[in-house]
Amino acid sequence: MAIGIIYESAEWSNLYLRDYLVNKGFEVLFINFEEAALNAAQFSNVDLIVNRIFPSSYFRGHTKTYFKGIDFLNELNRRGIPMINSNEALMYDFDKQLVCNTLRKNNINTPKIYCCSSEFSIDNIKYPCVVKPNRGGRSSYTHKVNNAQELSEVLKLLPKVEFIFQEYIESLDNYTLRIEVIDGEVFSAVKRSMDETGISSYHRGAQYKHVHNLDKHITDMVIDTLNILNIKMGGIDVIVGKKGPFIIDVNATSNFSKKFVDFLGRNPLDRMGDVIINEYYKLCQVAG
Repeated sequence: MAIGIIYESAEWSNLYLRDYLVNKGFEVLFINFEEAALNAAQFSNVDLIVNRIFPSSYFRGHTKTYFKGIDFLNELNRRGIPMINSNEALMYDFDKQLVCNTLRKNNINTPKIYCCSSEFSIDNIKYPCVVKPNRGGRSSYTHKVNNAQELSEVLKLLPKVEFIFQEYIESLDNYTLRIEVIDGEVFSAVKRSMDETGISSYHRGAQYKHVHNLDKHITDMVIDTLNILNIKMGGIDVIVGKKGPFIIDVNATSNFSKKFVDFLGRNPLDRMGDVIINEYYKLCQVAG
């Protein structure tokens, strides 16, 4: 029997995770969602599925994943195939508005969403405001706007997908926090600098600093966040503002570059691989 990895992008992190499991002696079914003629029946000999689909797929030309990924993982779930991260986690990963609403209902600070593009009203917007895809990542088409004129110019640039218009939280130190949680424990925490527009993103050249002592309140908040969203391992972006820490983004499928792993000095993908292996053995014990 095998471990199945469903991915849509041949990132270094996905290849590393596959090779880690193979080198540990496991058979790995490595399936590119964009290229495969998918049929749920082909997973009949898979004991465990690892979801490695990224919500930024649309903006990298992977439209099949963007429009069909959730439905396919839902079908695998209906067939009873265990999954890390689950179809539910992917649903949250693909819907920032749902994440914010769910967390706010559970008393976790997230920025207010003024509206989305399907019900857009400029009268609802307060400035400064963040404009970003409801289903997206890697800071694609993400803008901070400071007034109505800037918003008008940004609106002309947006593709025809759903966007959200969200409260901008001013950082106290011009950094955000990126915190990786694996199996209920904080694996790493770093500070990530903001660019001149007020956006913090690795893909826009952010600089990193190590965080050696993470505030317990923030630690509890990010672990609670992933538990609420049923995400076993993922990355949380936090801004600390005047009113305390706010969850500004949740990534159910964390991507890592080799450069970032070298900066950390230890590899989260090794830890992820071990969690996958432990989950596999648990399933084997249950099956007898």
